[in-house]
Amino acid sequence: MEEKKRKRKKFLEKPHYSGGAKALREFVNAHLQYPQDAIDQHIEGVVTIAYQVNDDGAVENPTVMKSLCPSCDEEALRIVRMLRYDKVRNRGIRLKMNSKLNINFHLAPTPAKSNITYSYTPASKKSEGHKPASSSGSYNYSISW
Repeated sequence: MEEKKRKRKKFLEKPHYSGGAKALREFVNAHLQYPQDAIDQHIEGVVTIAYQVNDDGAVENPTVMKSLCPSCDEEALRIVRMLRYDKVRNRGIRLKMNSKLNINFHLAPTPAKSNITYSYTPASKKSEGHKPASSSGSYNYSISW
């Protein structure tokens, strides 16, 4: 006898972020304000925040799991508190979902200050009826960083 494959039913739905992981990452990137003291000290890294989402989609109890610096931690907590998930209704059962979010703090690379100069010196003109065969001008260039 062949056993029928049963599809698992989801009796309890979990809250999810509208738009998925890509929309969540875009939200974080759009609202992230790099702290000035972290910029001054060239601090880069990841802050991991653990939090709960209730069935109404509100974030509760955000805590720092992996710290970077106090100002970056506070900024990460501020962003997580702003998150809103979709509401779910589970036949009168209330639930809380545990989740984690990594927030990346990376400074944009500073462009190198470079200067490229070049000059062209044309070849001297000969008489009008005579075309020079292989004489061309000269090029000079310099690159400074």
